[in-house]
Amino acid sequence: MEQLKQRPYDHDHEEFSFSKKPNIFTFIVSPIKQFERIKGEPIAFGPMFLILGLVLIGLIIPAIVGQGGLVDFTEAGVDGEEFYAEDSFYFEEESTFGNIDLEGLTVGFVSGIIVLALFAAVPPLFALLFMAFARMQNNRVSYGKLYSMTVFALLSSAIGFLYLMIMNTINGTYGYVYTAPSVFVTQENLFYPLLSTLEVSSIAFIILIVIGLMKTANFHRLPAIAIGGGIFALFFVMNVLGGL
Repeated sequence: MEQLKQRPYDHDHEEFSFSKKPNIFTFIVSPIKQFERIKGEPIAFGPMFLILGLVLIGLIIPAIVGQGGLVDFTEAGVDGEEFYAEDSFYFEEESTFGNIDLEGLTVGFVSGIIVLALFAAVPPLFALLFMAFARMQNNRVSYGKLYSMTVFALLSSAIGFLYLMIMNTINGTYGYVYTAPSVFVTQENLFYPLLSTLEVSSIAFIILIVIGLMKTANFHRLPAIAIGGGIFALFFVMNVLGGL
């Protein structure tokens, strides 16, 4: 009799927890809870704008800081300026804004567009792939839930990208992946592609996808882990092709 009284309460409590909207700002500290909320009410556009905003900040930082970036604020541009008075006006002989590398700026702009496009393309393409696997298992999870799940998981990659851009800007070493073991070897090393694939934010993305498939899309553990392994293999192939 006591058990029968508890069941309605537990059911109502579960519905109430799923009625809450997922929160991208608390996703890092509570990913499982947010994935469960996505199952009840998926959201994607706000989190996607936040992710693209983080990526955009990472792309802009090198240009505005200038240390090894696209705009070079050299000391000569400041110390080499000369002023002289004529008719009570001061004329500047040399610009204080440094020398702008237009070629580098153009290359950086095009590269930034490509990076933004890649981050924007990952959620819809991956969600479509996940839905195909779901249909193979007679899983009727909606595309919207899979898209929202992938967007939330992509937050780790956006934060990792921002961190890498900040570190490379500070050290003026564009190309170093400070969050992967590959930073300790040269690109000619045989294990460089594998070590590059072990990048922290990429591994976090894969783990979050596996958890999301189980919590949001009701995937069984083995299929979810197999999909995660496939994503890791895809990243590895991309690093091999990039090295070539």
